Amino acid sequence: MRLDTDEPLEQAVSDAHRSGRKRKLSESQQKEFEQTVHQPPEEVGIDAPAWTPALVQEFLEDIYDVEYSYPSCRRLLKEAGLSYQKQRRRAAKAEESDQEGFYDEIKKAIGDGRQNSLHRPNQEIRPARSRAARKPRGTRSSVELSGQRDWTCLLGAITEDGGCFFSRFTEYVTADHTKHFILALCNEFREDLIVVLDGAPYFQASAVTDLAARDDLAFVTLPSYSPQLNPVEECWRQLQNALSNRFFDSLEQLTTAIDTALDQLFDSKSGQLFLTLTIVF
Repeated sequence: MRLDTDEPLEQAVSDAHRSGRKRKLSESQQKEFEQTVHQPPEEVGIDAPAWTPALVQEFLEDIYDVEYSYPSCRRLLKEAGLSYQKQRRRAAKAEESDQEGFYDEIKKAIGDGRQNSLHRPNQEIRPARSRAARKPRGTRSSVELSGQRDWTCLLGAITEDGGCFFSRFTEYVTADHTKHFILALCNEFREDLIVVLDGAPYFQASAVTDLAARDDLAFVTLPSYSPQLNPVEECWRQLQNALSNRFFDSLEQLTTAIDTALDQLFDSKSGQLFLTLTIVF
């Protein structure tokens, strides 16, 4: 019936303009809504960090007494200039007062006559660690994995002049491991020590803190969220870079690779560790 006409063909097969369904929000309400969603929901009494289609749906019904479907609420947010975004993860930062207190505690300990300071985090090294890498287009590498995992844990310490000490364990680090490691450092230096610890729970155990009663040993704890104050973190980063994108058939292969990587981190002539991160007191 549409084609049975004397009209030109392009007009006969074209629909006439349709106005579509009338918007439920008036023009003024639409502008008011768009201004609202550009502010945090807390500004209109909604306890939420950001707008979502579900919140918009409830808001429109309560304020303007109109009902919108979930997809329509997404469209309204898009028309208002909002886009779906995932929140970026950001490491928490320490309070400046905590870091200043850390510096003061270090200076006070040095003033008591102790000479060496060691920073001691722990790091768990797992086999078959993979990171992103550049590869030819159209190819993608893969590794065959079993459901069983072995691991090894390291405790490390770095002196203020770049000397390093490591101890490896085949089980998770405990307070007893930490205690024996610190005692080994005392035997190595045979002089007063300042040992800087991070906030790991096994550093706070009584088996470790009781060692502070020794006359030749003092502990200082790093403030929370302050990896930039800990040069051992850079050591772990370089070690992980050396082990990335490699597959190890056995724990023995992994431990051999760790030993090799640690040896390569040192300058064979000077014995100093290649570190790009420094700490200044």
